[in-house]
Amino acid sequence: MFVAALIGWPVPLLAIQILWVNLVTDGLPALALGMDPVHKDIMSRPPRRKDEPIISGRRARLIILQGALIAVCSLGAFAFVLFVEKEGILRARSAALFALASSQLFHSINCRSQRDSIFKLGFFTNMKLIAAIGLSFSLQIAILYLPFTQKIFKVEALGALDLAVVIVVSTLPLWVMELVKLVSPRRSAPAEV
Repeated sequence: MFVAALIGWPVPLLAIQILWVNLVTDGLPALALGMDPVHKDIMSRPPRRKDEPIISGRRARLIILQGALIAVCSLGAFAFVLFVEKEGILRARSAALFALASSQLFHSINCRSQRDSIFKLGFFTNMKLIAAIGLSFSLQIAILYLPFTQKIFKVEALGALDLAVVIVVSTLPLWVMELVKLVSPRRSAPAEV
């Protein structure tokens, strides 16, 4: 929202759309992450130092990076539909909303561990998270394609190309964080999961 206003673009999301994203991405996936299986080596790791801050410098940089990636997904989808495809603001906002929600849902897979790749953990080792993502994703699809929810959330159905582009772009946070985990040294805080 800030970047769009700064560069003179129309507002990419309305207040009701932001509230919807908070509901669909923060509820069920967060609960499912709380039920993630415990790492096998958790008891062999030394405890966190008592003088260590809750959010270390490294962790703060990662939080900023992850937020920026999700913002890029949403703004990229908005710009693609509005400026490249030359569609209306309603469809551009629909793409931005779907990209924001989807990128956060894909990112929830990253949140299972700060150290270990999803390929090491296994995609299907937390079926509750997979179910939560599936349900949240279905709800997101429903508001785009059901006529009465389109009116409430001020969105319109996305075409097949738009939907495919937005889904692919929304996976960006997942792949970038997998790359960070791959190249990052394993010297992160012992108590981190």
